[in-house]
Formats: sequence, structure tokens, C-alpha cells
Amino acid sequence: MSVVERRSGPDFASALAHVATRRILVFSPTIHFRLSPGDRALVAPGDSVSTGTPIAERTPDAESVDAGRLDIEAASGKNGGAARAGRPTQDAGTSALWREGRLEAGEILPEKRSQMATKVGPWPSGTARHERRRPPEPGKWWVGGGERRGKSGKNRPVPRVGGTLLFEKQGRWRAAAGEHHQIVESPVAGIVREARNSVEVTIEAAGAAIPGAIAAGEPSRGYLDVPRLTDGELWASALDVGRAGAIVVAGSRISAQAISRARAMSIRGLIAGSVGQGELRDLEASELRQKASLAPSVPFGLIALDGHQRRPIATPVLALLAALSGREVAIVTDPPLLIFDVSEVPLPELPPDWIRVRSGIHAGREGRLLDTAGLYRFRSGVHLEAAIVRFVDETDTTILPFADLERFIF
Repeated sequence: MSVVERRSGPDFASALAHVATRRILVFSPTIHFRLSPGDRALVAPGDSVSTGTPIAERTPDAESVDAGRLDIEAASGKNGGAARAGRPTQDAGTSALWREGRLEAGEILPEKRSQMATKVGPWPSGTARHERRRPPEPGKWWVGGGERRGKSGKNRPVPRVGGTLLFEKQGRWRAAAGEHHQIVESPVAGIVREARNSVEVTIEAAGAAIPGAIAAGEPSRGYLDVPRLTDGELWASALDVGRAGAIVVAGSRISAQAISRARAMSIRGLIAGSVGQGELRDLEASELRQKASLAPSVPFGLIALDGHQRRPIATPVLALLAALSGREVAIVTDPPLLIFDVSEVPLPELPPDWIRVRSGIHAGREGRLLDTAGLYRFRSGVHLEAAIVRFVDETDTTILPFADLERFIF
């Protein structure tokens, strides 16, 4: 951009007020874990969770199955409810395990409970008596036999499937259920604010977080590794097995090769200034293939602090990451956050006049705001309020619109 004319403008203190602010830290963020049909929450609102606490159970092979007739009174052995419904007490369309699961706690024999735990997993610890006796409704956890998936089970043991109820039609229920289940652990400590089967689990996390622009993969946790960057980037060859279990700062941009290599080396996550859409599509396709194989995998997360446009990580953010090196951090995808406990970390000093160009031909460059240039007409023929900036390692000054600048605050 070149300057054609100069007009009067505000003083330097007012010039800082014209620059958009970008907050480096957010405190006590609220994070979300989206659930699909067939998934259930293992926590309840108000519960306190710590790192590694199971918060949800996913069903990767969930499909629509016939759950049959789920009459709570007939299932509990009350003949009056069955007689009023005009059918026998033992309805052939009612799942046997559903009937067992809805009996009073004292009516289930200990050996029967151990047998059920062996077949379908541990009994839900948070299931209270009134929860078991509650009538069926969409989102309710359901467990049934393999005959619901068209399997006769005559020559082999009948496998059990579990999932959540979907809807009722003509007295029969449909459920999203599958044979395989995967536990989702909380990557952060906090308090559960909302928990609904097949919908989401919401947690108010403890500590602070660095907000990002884009996140992909799965929520993950590991120790922060800040390797030495070459020209603002990290070579893919530097991602070796020695960094297994780490969340690595990868520099200005993440390549598809670096993502594949990091996942192969059991690295928990990557942090970069930007990431391309092609790399995001490759990561999503890889995640889908992994889920389709039903093989357990180490959670891997990716976060880009500035979006798709290539630019280095801002100096104040990189200084904060360097101060956190070696500590446990977590990548969360909804919203994109890098969460950590900031109470023990000394925040780096941040000059008030330090600015960064967020758009335009100088995007990503940093320097200091010297003064305001008033109203300027630029080469494109538009008049904008402009600022006089000196970039790092330069002696000449540059005049840029205030709209292209940003400054950082904690």
C-alpha cells in the first residue's frame, strides 16, 4: 500500500483504541462433547469430573434395530397393566433384558446381575431406582438381544446389543444400538453442566485456555512439547517416537505428512498457526476409516490458532506456549481450545503497543504501533484511518489501515 495524502488524526492513546483486541486467554471455558444416536452420557449435571473420568460411552457400530414392545408395567410383572393393555403379561415382543433392567434393585438376583455385567458391560453406576422404573422415552438406554438384528442365535450364543431408544411407532420401539462400545474420558477437570443421551455432555472446565480458529480430530491430552522451529515451521522428520504422548507445537502450518507421521508415532496432538482444508479432509477420512474398523485408537487432536491462511504463530502466544512446555495440556474441538492450568504459569510480559497484522499483504507480520496517520487515501482509492507501524527487524515505517491490525491482551 502506498500513501497519497495525509490528514489530521487522533493522538497516540486514541490510536490504541482503534486497534482490535485479541484475547490470548479465556478462563473457565465451557466445552461440549457431541453425542450421536446410540451414545449415552455416564455423568449427570452437577457432577465434578477430573482428568480421565469416563463421561460418555459411544456406539461406533450403531444401527436402527427393533426393540419391541416396552411396557414398563408388564415388564415389572404387574398383571394389571398388561390386562388393561389387552395382552399377556409376558409379551413376546418385549426384550428379556429390558424386563430385568427395570425390576426393583432387590428383585434382581446377584448371579443374574453378574451374568448381565459379563455380557453387556458394567451396570450403570448412576442408575437409580426411579430411573429404572421410568417409562421408556427417546434417549433412554436400552439393552437387547441379537434377535433384534435378524440373528436367530440357534447355533451360537446370542450377542447382546446396547444403545438408546429412538421413537415409538404402533406400540413398538426403534433403537440405535450396536455390539461395540467405546468409553470417552474427560481430557480436563471441571463440573458437568449438561448431560443428555444421544445429544451432548457439557463441562465447565477448570483453569484457562488459548482459543483457536479451527480444531479437528478428537479431544486429547498430553504434555506440551515446544521443539525448536526452523523458519517458523517444524519438519515432519522431527516427529518421532520419542514424542509419543505429547502435544507438539508444529509451527506456522501443518502438512498432511506431519499429521500422518504424528498419528503413527502415538503423538496426542499438533498445534500450528494454520492448516489447509485438504489436510482437514485427509484427517477426517482417516478418522472415519479408524471408526469403521472398530479398532481402539489413541485420541489425536489438531488445533490451528489462525485458520487456513498461512502465517506463523504470534510471538506472545508462542512465548506463553514456551512457558507451558512440559506441562499437561488438552486439545478440545468444540470450541477449539488448548486448555491448561494457568495458576502456576508466569505470564510473559506483553508491550501495550505490540501489534500484529491480521489481513492484507502483510498478514502475520508483527511490530510496534508508533503513531496514528489520520485519514489516508490508499492505492485502491478508499479513505481509511491508518496507523504508522514499524515491523520487527526493519528500520522503515509502514502505514496500514487500523482494520488490518490487532493487538493481544491476557
